Amino acid sequence: MRSHIFKSSERNFDWIDLQSPDEGELENLASELNIPSLYIQDVLQAEHLPKTESFGDDESFFLIARAVDPENTSLEFKSIREISNKIAIYFSEGRVISLHRRKFPWLDELIKKSASFPPETSALQLVSKILKHSFRSFEPALLDLITDIEFFESKLLESDKVASLARSLYALKRKASVMKQLFTASGPLREFLANEAGNEPIARDALDMFDRINALCEEANDRAASLINLNLTIAGQRSNDVMRFLTVYSAFFMPLTFLVGVYGMNFRYMPELESPLGYPAVWLVMLAITGVHLWWFRKKRWL
Repeated sequence: MRSHIFKSSERNFDWIDLQSPDEGELENLASELNIPSLYIQDVLQAEHLPKTESFGDDESFFLIARAVDPENTSLEFKSIREISNKIAIYFSEGRVISLHRRKFPWLDELIKKSASFPPETSALQLVSKILKHSFRSFEPALLDLITDIEFFESKLLESDKVASLARSLYALKRKASVMKQLFTASGPLREFLANEAGNEPIARDALDMFDRINALCEEANDRAASLINLNLTIAGQRSNDVMRFLTVYSAFFMPLTFLVGVYGMNFRYMPELESPLGYPAVWLVMLAITGVHLWWFRKKRWL
């Protein structure tokens, strides 16, 4: 669907929005506006990462940004393609063309409000608004992710079932890693805004939004990694506690097992077998050995 939102006769530039364009529409548009066919192929590739390129007289730009896929209502994802969808922008001083396959609610809202934009709104300001909203679309997913991380942080130290948390923790780490990869790949968009912003407040605002969301990505990724390390540390500590208990338990019973083994031998002539005090004497020896072990372990603070 093609919408001609701004016309140069009414504004300083044309704004054309294409939703779910097919290959024929894109080729006609490229021919009409003298856009390199290579960029048409980029639009058709759903998995394309964010980028910026200049072409023509170096005053025209081709941008690819990604925004949260509006059809992913659960915000469950394992890859960049599952969480986001692409929006391409052809931008020059006199024209802005936005192309996307999904119906983005925030873009529809921006189009509805476009009639109230000041008459002096420039193409750069419009592109900055689009980029800002695309960056902001990731904020709910990131805040939910950080909330999940905080939940598992609180549960990790309370739960005795550390192993059962591992699958959930690695799922959080995967989501945080996907977000981090996406905004690392979106670096060219930040460079574009930084180079073009100058004293333009809207472009600076979009740049600040990128930095804010990128900082959230960094925080989520670092905290998810720390959470997994904490999980491994606690699991290792609990394994060490079990091993220490088994070691102490074995240390108590090894000499006792030795004595029992000696007196379990079937020799006819064993002096203690004929002694009336043999049985209680062996018990006293075993209790003394146990007492010495207990005193020694407490002295070394192993118990």
